[in-house]
Amino acid sequence: MKPKSRRSLSIVGQQEIKLQNRIISYTLKQSARIRGIRLEIHNESGLTVVVPRRHSRKQVQDILVKKADWILRHLPVSKPTQMPLFKKEVDHGEKIQFMGKLLQLALASEDSEGDSPVLKGKTLLIPRGSVGKTRAEMLERWYRRQAALIFKEKADRFQKIMGVHYSRITIRGQRKRWASASPLGNLSINWKLLLAPEKIIDYVIIHELAHFKHMDHSRKFWDYLAKYCPKWREYRKWLLDHEDDLKARASFGR
Repeated sequence: MKPKSRRSLSIVGQQEIKLQNRIISYTLKQSARIRGIRLEIHNESGLTVVVPRRHSRKQVQDILVKKADWILRHLPVSKPTQMPLFKKEVDHGEKIQFMGKLLQLALASEDSEGDSPVLKGKTLLIPRGSVGKTRAEMLERWYRRQAALIFKEKADRFQKIMGVHYSRITIRGQRKRWASASPLGNLSINWKLLLAPEKIIDYVIIHELAHFKHMDHSRKFWDYLAKYCPKWREYRKWLLDHEDDLKARASFGR
């Protein structure tokens, strides 16, 4: 799921294919403006495949197999760049968003042990720093850990209600993508969603799980999604309307 889309270019979703014994993830997009298949590789997002409307999955996979040498030669060896959330050092008294609530940051005493933030009520105690790690980096790591726990608990609960199944969850921190579901049953969710209200988080997870029933954005998909998230239009609009706000919070400049 992307924060924004253009009418001429729509996103089908995150896909996976095995090329020369390597599992390659790629973003599949459909465009009304092209006739052939276009392959794009970027350091941040990895492989993107743009196809015309009504292009079959088999046609896409056949092309990728033929272009396997080129793809593997140009694909970054490391994982796509994941942008850090906190762009400046955090300090005592600052407030941060967490699932629709405000948490106040407080520096732990100098004699406190550990290098991980600790949540006490609505106060998040931040260690004063450790070798090689800033407080902002420790806070980001705390968000990632919370995302892994919270998103898995929600996905486990929703999959039972919806009658679908996922294999595993990967927590990422991309600049643009909120979440994705692959044909192999894997979920990828952006931990920055923890800055959004809980109902928005629920919508994103339900949306991705719904792809395991309908791996597209057809009418059947939206009807199926509406069964488990009747207000999906409202929540989707919230994500579109608040994208800039979420980015602004990330700068901690307030």
